[in-house]
Formats: sequence, structure tokens, C-alpha cells
Amino acid sequence: MTRLLLGSILLFVVGTVLQLVWPLAQAASYHHFADQRALGLIPHAADVLSNLVILAAGIACLSWAKRNASRQPPKFPGMVVAGFGLVLTAIGSAYYHWAPSDATLVWDRLPMTIVFAGILAMLWTSNTGQRVGWVPLLILVAVSLGTIEYWLALNSLWPYAILQFGGLMFIVGLTLTRKVDSVFGWTMVIVFYGVAKIFESLDWQVWELTRHVIAGHALKHVSSGLAGAALILVANAAPRFAVGTVPPQPGAVHHSQSRRCRVRTTKFPMAARMEPDTPLEYPPSSSALW
Repeated sequence: MTRLLLGSILLFVVGTVLQLVWPLAQAASYHHFADQRALGLIPHAADVLSNLVILAAGIACLSWAKRNASRQPPKFPGMVVAGFGLVLTAIGSAYYHWAPSDATLVWDRLPMTIVFAGILAMLWTSNTGQRVGWVPLLILVAVSLGTIEYWLALNSLWPYAILQFGGLMFIVGLTLTRKVDSVFGWTMVIVFYGVAKIFESLDWQVWELTRHVIAGHALKHVSSGLAGAALILVANAAPRFAVGTVPPQPGAVHHSQSRRCRVRTTKFPMAARMEPDTPLEYPPSSSALW
């Protein structure tokens, strides 16, 4: 809890310092997307309807949570939060793209921070094998939502950017060093989310490259939804350490380094010898004596 509170304070302190050095405000041009086509009564139809992929990912995550509600595995709290966040993101993003503006963008980004909070909770469990409690998780959600309030109050996106990209860097670092369970699952999250950010930055270029068939932002929504769905792979992975056990500490003596022995007998029960590198059975089982 102390580390969470200190990290939360540090998030906004670093964001404030960076804002003084290099201001990061919301660009007015952000709302100018390439694909302006309507479909019936739906404006910007591709950018609106592509959020159905994110919605499907959120429903899939919540379905996983429902199936596992009785036993509640370690990643359960993070999956619940991420699942609800994905559903709300799909709704908020569709609302924003219906009429893009700073006012509607708030409802796109607010639920995204909920997703980030859920993913960070899952990352913690994936790395340590320890469940994140509901109280710390709710604090993490509140801090994440606070980055949007900071943006609205001070016109600075730094805390939001640090939360998003700093969290992504943690995921990449822990995955590359194989310090998480489900390396494949986290890799899929990284790949799909990275591709989504590329599509977002190349909205107009993709629009021109496809001869106005589809733009980059709609593909961003598709790839983001796939990243959300990949969380199920992470949730299904066996924990690195058994729940309730202490992970190996640096410098600790592992079983592979220690000399273990067990009693092996001959056909005479009292004749026994000690052999290294095998576990000690004490007292010997009845089957070992005969």
C-alpha cells in the first residue's frame, strides 16, 4: 500500500515537472480524422462501429470473470476491472467519434484509464504471484482517473502519458526478462497494443495507402480490442509462484544447489545408505522397508 501511494504521488510530481520543462497539451488537430464517411445516421461510421471489437473483448473478459467467480484466481480482480473498463471504453470511444471534440474525448479517455489500472494489477500478480486486494485496486483506479482530471484542470497530458506508456514499458521489460507468467500472453498484449498505436499515428497514411477503403484509427480500435482479448491468455496462465508462498529471494539456496538425500534400503531393512541429490524420506515408508 505504501509503494502504491508513493508511486501515485510520484506520477503527478514527475508529470508536473515535465509540464514545466516541456508542456504537453491536447493538440486541436487530434480530432481531425481521415475517414469522415457516414453510414445512414451514423457519422464517422468506421471509427464508431470499429469499437465493437473493443466491446467484444470486454464482454469476453467479463465472461471469463463470471466463469471463475466461484474460485477467484489471483488475477480475478484485475480482470474484472479491465473487463468493465473495456466495455466502458467501447461506449465512450463510440460517443467521442460520433462528434469528436475535447468535451467528448474525456469520455473516451476516462474508461481507458480504468483498463490501464486493471492491466497493472494483473501485471503485479503475474510478476509476484500475489493477488491485488480490492482496496489497493480501487485506489489505483482512482489515481488513474485522476490523470484525466489533471488534464482537464491544467491542460497537461503528462500524468496520463506516463500512466499509459510507463505501464507499457513495465510490461515490455518484465516480459523480455521473463519475469511474468504467460510470456506469450503478455507478448500478444504488447504486440497488439503497439500495432494499435502505430495505426493511430498513421491514420491518414493508411487512408491513402488503402485508397480510402479504411483509415488507421479504425484499425487502431480493432488492434486494441485484440490486445484486450489477449488478457484472457494472461489470466489463464498458471502463477509463477504458488499463492501464499514467498518467491525465491536473491542469494537464496535453491533445491538444485543443495544436497538432499533419502534412505535407500537393500532387501535387508536395516541395511541402508545415504545417497546425495535425492529427497530424504523420514521415516521410511513401509514400501521402502520390504
